[in-house]
Amino acid sequence: MARMTTDTVQQFASLQADILAGKFAPYYLLFGKEHFYIDRLCALLMDKALPPEERDFGQLVFYGADADAAQVVSAARQYPMMVSRQVVVVKEAQMMRKIETLADYYTNIVPTTILIVCYKTPNDAGSTKNIDKRTKFYKDASKVGVVFESNPVQEGRIPLWIEKYMSTKGMEITPDASMMLAEACGTDLSKIALEVDKLSRLFGEGESKRVTADIVEENVGISRDYSVFELTKALSAKDTATVYRIAVFFGQSPKRFPIQMIMGALSSHFIKILRYHAAVADRASRQEIAAAVGINPYFIGEYETAARNYPLKKCMKVIAVLREYDYRSKSNARGSADDGELLLELISRILNG
Repeated sequence: MARMTTDTVQQFASLQADILAGKFAPYYLLFGKEHFYIDRLCALLMDKALPPEERDFGQLVFYGADADAAQVVSAARQYPMMVSRQVVVVKEAQMMRKIETLADYYTNIVPTTILIVCYKTPNDAGSTKNIDKRTKFYKDASKVGVVFESNPVQEGRIPLWIEKYMSTKGMEITPDASMMLAEACGTDLSKIALEVDKLSRLFGEGESKRVTADIVEENVGISRDYSVFELTKALSAKDTATVYRIAVFFGQSPKRFPIQMIMGALSSHFIKILRYHAAVADRASRQEIAAAVGINPYFIGEYETAARNYPLKKCMKVIAVLREYDYRSKSNARGSADDGELLLELISRILNG
């Protein structure tokens, strides 16, 4: 069962299937920036490895800040009493000092123990803190069990992730509603899952569970009229009045709509338009274009319009302008302009440049 993961979603599904089928490895190292999958796998293992009546005797949970590696190794090498196996869990393992010494356990793996190590690395984009992959602790982990690296889902693929996740819950979501939910939650999969659970409770048993943009707007706390999704949509169509109305609203709410977040979304949007141009130049089909751009085919019409309004050279110019304003927003190059003024200036450059 030893394996090293590559694609997070695919490997999660594979591991989940193994666990549900009662196939357990003696050791799991679950780590990475996306904590959602780490929490889900740990909870699933704790739920399925032992029946409820055996957990008081066979399940032991350590927390990294309060335990050391020697304690964990000692516990993992114990043989179970009155139960068929024992489950030893280390939560928040990133807080444990000298965690690399857990590698001592590799020399004498106890087949009646399932050791689960959950190591959550910081999930902010700028963080480089992670497990040291040069250590024996990491290098030999896959030889004795399962190593699962939980990587974040790319921002542009979050709407598709939402659609697939909802389908596993017996729910359906419209593409525009999926975009709105993605905007409301960002890339935080745990937050998305909580919102999906909340939405699922709106439907009665036997009722069709189809989530629309109206339902998201009413229950997730996001305004469809004033959202980054609507801003990019209006920019695609060069709907000047709507673009400026939304931009002014954003400028008046800088804490809720920070300029860096808005510019990140705009950059992602215009990069997709650039990909659309490239896919069309390659004479790709509509399905192939949607896959290349990273969008639901439902939105192809918007990108056809955007490509007409922003030909290739103009699209590249807009991306350069966005980079310029990203720098200005983070430095003294902005002069005396506040975020709202800077955003309106940027919007004017995009529309009229």
